[in-house]
Amino acid sequence: MADFDLSKFQVSESTGIDALFKREAQLVTPTKLQRRIQIASLGDLSPFLRLSAETLIHRSERDLWSLKKESDGKYYVERLFDDNGEPLKG
Repeated sequence: MADFDLSKFQVSESTGIDALFKREAQLVTPTKLQRRIQIASLGDLSPFLRLSAETLIHRSERDLWSLKKESDGKYYVERLFDDNGEPLKG
């Protein structure tokens, strides 16, 4: 069996997986979270941990939310702080 002819390979500065996916880096900006979410079932509360009767913490975002029942009988969770950590004013 003959050896490989390495002169046919193109040499670049990228190595490993970077050489396969050579593309420009893109900045990703996080999406803004919703301020208020209507709860239709208990499954809608799965991203949250309960801290008290009316206070929840979002599992992945680690921010505080409040659980409220409106006059129409529907339940909502509302975010308590904005993206900068400032309290939201209702």
